[in-house]
Amino acid sequence: MATWIAHLRIAENLLKKGYDLIPVPFVVGNIGPDSGVPNEDWSNFSPPKKITHWEGEDKSINSQEFLSKYVNNIEVKERPKEYSFKIGYYVHLLTDMEWSKFYQGKKKEAIYKEGLDKDKNFIWTIKKDWYGLDYLYLAKHPECIFNTLFKHIDQVPDYLDYFPKGAFTRQVKYITEFYLGENNETKENFIYLTEEEMDNFIEEATEAIEAMLNEVIKRRSIWKN
Repeated sequence: MATWIAHLRIAENLLKKGYDLIPVPFVVGNIGPDSGVPNEDWSNFSPPKKITHWEGEDKSINSQEFLSKYVNNIEVKERPKEYSFKIGYYVHLLTDMEWSKFYQGKKKEAIYKEGLDKDKNFIWTIKKDWYGLDYLYLAKHPECIFNTLFKHIDQVPDYLDYFPKGAFTRQVKYITEFYLGENNETKENFIYLTEEEMDNFIEEATEAIEAMLNEVIKRRSIWKN
């Protein structure tokens, strides 16, 4: 799945498109599906990924089912914050779908395939580059939405009934502390994912998601312009 900063970068890009969405709940919604509460050794989460990411039997994400059950029935003018959060949640699912396609392509590269064939835990070596790029982006972009908005969020309402109470507030705090803490990930010489590749993914995913989001927003007639 995409990194948290990748999700926030796409959320920021979409907000710049002029959608009539409330920024804080929309941005939090973009990390919403990753808010399952872990047990003591982090081996299980409540609720599990199958539920939070709306996975089918083949583990594919059914974003449209979430949209149908939790978004399309909202009275936007009466519940704009909840709507913005759930649109953000929907965007997270779409982003993970785009990342899955991207990752499947990367797995065909020799440097990925050889490592993964030898060791199923090699993914954690790969992820050092992924999250290292997150730290690099934050260092290069102090004005980004993580710094200007996300890290200042204190409380998040319990917008979805299948998460434990306080799950979204907890996750915002965890992600904030993760990126404000010491960077133990790759700092240079990225070999499993380059800065250019990540930037290209963000731009291409934003474009693909915007096209899908336009259909949802248009049907609800809440464009600013």
